[in-house]
Amino acid sequence: MGKRGFGKTKKKKLPPFELIDHEAKPQLEPYKLMAEIRKAHHPDIKDAKICLAYQKGLKADVDGHVTLGKCIKASDLQRELVAWDFVILLNFEMWTSTGFTKEKKMALLDHELCHADVALDKDGEPKVDAAGRKTYRIRKHDYQEFHAIIERHGLWDRDLKRLGDTIIKQAQATLTFPPPVEAAASGQVTVQ
Repeated sequence: MGKRGFGKTKKKKLPPFELIDHEAKPQLEPYKLMAEIRKAHHPDIKDAKICLAYQKGLKADVDGHVTLGKCIKASDLQRELVAWDFVILLNFEMWTSTGFTKEKKMALLDHELCHADVALDKDGEPKVDAAGRKTYRIRKHDYQEFHAIIERHGLWDRDLKRLGDTIIKQAQATLTFPPPVEAAASGQVTVQ
């Protein structure tokens, strides 16, 4: 038999997650930004206990997509063990990079907070668990589609048309574009 590990020191692998201290004084940037977004846009989850954590070492998938963040609902068992209803994971390398601006951080947190939602019963009232706590759920994205389908078929369904209208409205508000009618007349824009 050969030598197994004799004379070698095994390098300890660091955990890929790091909780962000929610009790730090002064409050750390991710929690400050989340509080600002929650107050402005998420009154429905004002009572939810949300923890932030960094996820380290995320790589692009085979399609080249890199996960920037993820909202995870605590299971019933986890809620018995810790005080959190949700954990939002933030891609550590992206979050701490110089190109990831405050505006991008705010957009990412807002996106992840949109996933956090109150679970409702058949009467539209918030559900509660056996301990009397409000229960929550993960809300899916409003829309998902491939670029190729949009290129081939345009804004082919109602939800995609609504998304396209929202994108155009936002682009017009933040960028300098000619009005849509003039742009279409000049051949600069094609709307299907």
